[in-house]
Amino acid sequence: MDQQASLAVSVMLNSFRATSADPDVLLRTFASVLDGFQPSLIIDTAKRYSSGEVDGASDQFAPTPAEFAKEVRRRAALKADIAKPRSLPAPRYFPGPLAPFQVRQEKRRAENTDRPVIEANVPLDRFIALSRAKQLPVGAIWIATIGILGPSSKEQTIIKGGTE
Repeated sequence: MDQQASLAVSVMLNSFRATSADPDVLLRTFASVLDGFQPSLIIDTAKRYSSGEVDGASDQFAPTPAEFAKEVRRRAALKADIAKPRSLPAPRYFPGPLAPFQVRQEKRRAENTDRPVIEANVPLDRFIALSRAKQLPVGAIWIATIGILGPSSKEQTIIKGGTE
């Protein structure tokens, strides 16, 4: 265990209640148990114990060398998992039997299958006339199968502010 890691463990031990154990022997025990671990992991774990961020750890008593080593191993495994490259395969497109616009048409057709057909192949003018005469039930819709929807040329000039 290097000097910075040893200092971090000492600071951690001092942040808890004093024990009757010999501090030098306790530090040597920590050093022997933590031999081979990265100093950054030891320092990070010591800071986590001091700040009370370790789940299940006592807030009043310092961890034993075995508990501390177990947490360092857990943090090392977590760090290794995070460092693993995560590569997903590139998404592939499999064209279906229908074009995208046909899929949308079928979806709309399915949404309206429970509605009764009042009249088939009705132009917009007929739908408007039936609506004004209040001959359509509540919730009736007009589905355009072919054509371009838009206001007539007279309505366009009125919308733009002009008159005819």
